[in-house]
Amino acid sequence: MTKNNSPTPFTSYAQNFEDVMLWRALKHVPVGVYVDVGAQHPVVDSVSKAFYEQGWRGIHVEPVPQYAELLRLDRPDETVLQLALSDQEGILELKVFKDTGLSTAIDAYAQRHVDDQAFTPEILLTPMMQMKTALAFLNGQDVHWLKIDVEGLEELVLRGWDSSVLRPWIILIEATIPMSTELNYEAADRILVKAGYNFVYFDGLNRFYVAPEHPELVAAFASPPNVFDKFALSGLASSDMCKALQKRHDQDIQLSQREALDIKSHLAALKEKSEAETASLSIQNSRSLETIFNLSSTLRQVNEQLAQARAENSLSRATLAAMEHRLNSVLQSTSWRITAPVRLIGGMTYRARAAAREKRLRSAFKDRLRIYLQIAAQQIQKRPKLKRVVVCMLNLSPSLKARALAAIPSKPILAKVRAKKTTLTPAAEKIFRELQIAIQKNGNHPQ
Repeated sequence: MTKNNSPTPFTSYAQNFEDVMLWRALKHVPVGVYVDVGAQHPVVDSVSKAFYEQGWRGIHVEPVPQYAELLRLDRPDETVLQLALSDQEGILELKVFKDTGLSTAIDAYAQRHVDDQAFTPEILLTPMMQMKTALAFLNGQDVHWLKIDVEGLEELVLRGWDSSVLRPWIILIEATIPMSTELNYEAADRILVKAGYNFVYFDGLNRFYVAPEHPELVAAFASPPNVFDKFALSGLASSDMCKALQKRHDQDIQLSQREALDIKSHLAALKEKSEAETASLSIQNSRSLETIFNLSSTLRQVNEQLAQARAENSLSRATLAAMEHRLNSVLQSTSWRITAPVRLIGGMTYRARAAAREKRLRSAFKDRLRIYLQIAAQQIQKRPKLKRVVVCMLNLSPSLKARALAAIPSKPILAKVRAKKTTLTPAAEKIFRELQIAIQKNGNHPQ
C-alpha cells in the first residue's frame, strides 16, 4: 500500500531515521518484503516496525534469545531465525551485553564496552550459517530492502551472500565502529560494489546502496529526512533525541496520571454528593408521590361528582325540554287559539268579581270600625274620668278630634240596623252578632 492510501500514519521507530529513507524510496510498493539481520528489539530502534504497521512482512535474523523471543511475541506472523550469519557455518561465540544492541563477536569491541561503559558481557554460543544457506527460501523472490547491523561482522555476513540469486532492491549496512563516528565500511563496500550495487546515501551511521536493476530509487536519497516526509516519531528510539522525547513523554504520562487521579478523586466526591442528593430526592419524591396520589384521589372524586352533576343537569335539561315542548304544543294547538275569547272574558269576569269583593270588604271594615268607635264612645260617656282624659287628648289635636267626630255617625249604627232591617253581608252580620254579645255582657242597650 502507498503512503497516500495507507490507513496508518507512518511512524518512525529507527535509531537514525533509516526507516524514513527506505519508506521514501519504497512507499509505492503495495506489500513489500524485508530482511533485517541483527534485528534486536521489535520496537526500540527497529527499522522494520514502521513497515510492519504498513502491512509489510519479512524475516528477522537475531541470535540473542531475549530479543528473538520478543520478536516472536510481537510479530507472530513473521519468520525469526535465532542464529548468526557469517562466511562459514559452525558455532559463534557471542559476547552479549544484556538489554543493549551492543552484543558482538569481536573481542576488541567487547573490551571497549567493558572499559568505557563498565558493562559485563555474557558468553553465548549460537549457531552460525552463511546467508545464502539461511535465506535460500527467498531465492527468486523480491526482497525490497536488506539491513545488516551486526556490530563489526558486516563484511563476514556479505561474504556468505550469493548476490546472483538474492538481489535486494536496497541494502544498508552499519558503517562505523560501535559507539563512535569512526568509519569502518571499506571491506563491505568492495563486496557490494563488486555485486553491482551503487552507493547513494550516508546518514552518519549507515551507508545505503541501490541495486542496478532499480535506478529509479536513487533520486529518493538526494536529501536527508525532512518535513516533507510527513512522519511521526515514536519516541522509543535509544538516541539522545528520542530519549529526550521519551523523557518528556514520560513526564506527560505522569502529569496525566496525576490529573487522572485528581479527576478520579473529584468524581468520587461528586458521586458521594450525588448519592446523598439522590437519597434526599428519593425521600422528597416519595412525599411528592404521596401528595400526588392524594391529589389524584381528590381529583377523581371531583370528576365523579362533576360527572354526576352533569348527568343530573342533563336529566333536568331533558325534563325542562320535555315540559317546554309540551307547553309549546299546547300554545300552538287549535284548541288554545279557539278558546282565546273565552279566556279573555273569563279573565275580565274574574277581575270584576275580585274588585266587587274588595269593595264589599272595605265597606264591612268601615262599618265595623264605626261600631267599635260607637261602643267606645258609649263606654267613655259612662266613665267621667276617662271622658275627661279623652277630651283633653282630643283637644290637643284638633285634626284628630275632627276625624274622631266624623267617624262616629250621628245616629247609632246598631239602632239604624235594627230600625231599617238593613241586610248585612256575612262579615257585617258576624260583627253585628259579636257587638250584641258584648253589649249584653256589659248590661247596656244601645239606642
